[in-house]
Amino acid sequence: LAQYFLYTGRKLEGKYSITVAISLVLGTRMHRIRSPSDSETPQIQLHQEKEEVHCINAFWTVLALNSCWAAVEGHCSSLPYWTPGMRVDTPWP
Repeated sequence: LAQYFLYTGRKLEGKYSITVAISLVLGTRMHRIRSPSDSETPQIQLHQEKEEVHCINAFWTVLALNSCWAAVEGHCSSLPYWTPGMRVDTPWP
């Protein structure tokens, strides 16, 4: 949805959709799938491999979309994955 809004020039709705997507992937800890040691909160148990694959793909899609449009718009990323607190342990899709 964010891609559609940004592509059609509806930048405010596109940025809002990206922000919601970022909130969802961070809130569900998709950036920490298969984290070797994460003592802050218990790791969400993914019961099915298929669900884990969907979560991995969702995280990397949100990260790529956010990074691309942040570069196009000339503002900083809303997902600061380069900081120590936002370390990404999710494997590549």
